[in-house]
Amino acid sequence: MMERNYLICALTGWFSAKQKSLEGGDLKIMIDQRLIESGFPTLGSEKGDAQLLLEMESELLMSVMGRKFNRNDRRKN
Repeated sequence: MMERNYLICALTGWFSAKQKSLEGGDLKIMIDQRLIESGFPTLGSEKGDAQLLLEMESELLMSVMGRKFNRNDRRKN
């Protein structure tokens, strides 16, 4: 299960970085293709998939927000 989650996270970052205007549906198709090739179930078919996606979204948001605030705080000192 952990290898599958890691692969989903890595593929999300990889595909998003390579194609700036990628839509969610297309991203899911691309991830599903790689999961199938790797012998894993498709995205959305496992119990923890929704939680994984929510956690990825939260981490990304906090990372982006944190960079802005942390950078400004460092410059004030």
